[in-house]
Amino acid sequence: MPSAFAILAYLLLLGVCVTGAVTDVRTKLVPNRLTFPAILGGLVLWAVAGLVMGRGLLGEAGAVQGTLAGAFLAMLAGLVPFVVLVFVGGLGMGDAKLMAAVGALSGQWQVVLGTAIYAIVVAAVMGLITMVRTGRSRLTMYRLLGIALSRGKVVKPDETPDTPTVPFAVAITVGAAFSGAELMVGLWPKNPWVWPS
Repeated sequence: MPSAFAILAYLLLLGVCVTGAVTDVRTKLVPNRLTFPAILGGLVLWAVAGLVMGRGLLGEAGAVQGTLAGAFLAMLAGLVPFVVLVFVGGLGMGDAKLMAAVGALSGQWQVVLGTAIYAIVVAAVMGLITMVRTGRSRLTMYRLLGIALSRGKVVKPDETPDTPTVPFAVAITVGAAFSGAELMVGLWPKNPWVWPS
């Protein structure tokens, strides 16, 4: 049976992610006024949860879940890899901050990992649908062939204002909904690629 804190955190997580997804679809941005309060709120929530449940702020050695330390580590697990992806190209900083919010609100790095896996799959499907729908399949195949022939050198795509994009916050929302339901609330069995806590 999940704790009241886990249920509250899951509902907050869904609210933040859905708001981020809607904003991303409309404006192609995930605003700081959404992500920063969500990160801070998640850290505060799990600090209070740790104190109320007798785990303290830092938990015990090897058992930080449900504490401020667990939420902070999960926030870093969401932020750091996605900031790297921002600098490599392809994602916006708002997406990285939304993943940090997923970590802070869930308080579990396992939810961050599950969210990332689901989000990548969902974004790939969304990208394929967008390519086919906009007739960019051939152009994309030529670019991939060019990258392969140039031995993996990064080729900056020639983006125009009307270039279709995939709102990654939508994929994060789907991933967080499924991963959170699995690991935070226990609505169905845990995913096989995440280690038990």
